[in-house]
Amino acid sequence: MSTTLTDAIKAAAGMVDRHRGVVCLALTTDREELRLAALRFRSRSVHTVANERESESELAGHIANALTYNSNTAFWVEQHWQTILAAVIRREASDLAYRRSILRWLGRYEGPTDAPVFKVQSWQYKAAGQRAEALAEVKAALTAVRDASRTAAA
Repeated sequence: MSTTLTDAIKAAAGMVDRHRGVVCLALTTDREELRLAALRFRSRSVHTVANERESESELAGHIANALTYNSNTAFWVEQHWQTILAAVIRREASDLAYRRSILRWLGRYEGPTDAPVFKVQSWQYKAAGQRAEALAEVKAALTAVRDASRTAAA
């Protein structure tokens, strides 16, 4: 393994450690979405795709559990950076879409009866933005691992 790839893995592991909660949230969300996709494919009798989604779901769950319990993050990033990167990208996209949908509704609230809803929606808007920023940092670090592994393989 080249020193560039090793350095990229260490940097990405540090970034995953720093944003561990958001990364675990992305992985568990991804696990559930893949599990539901497997059920949909199985109901349509597309068993090979359903089996692929189930194995991807189980892998995301295992990685989330390992990261939750503070195991060796560098090992998990080195071995499964593709799975983590895919989950982070999907979760960041959903957080940004959720943020855009909230933004449409925030301007429509008026009057004292809408105050509690406005407060909750404002908090959700802020939380989605913070998660998206953290996921963007993790995505950049994992993209550096991807680029380093491509140059090491070439």
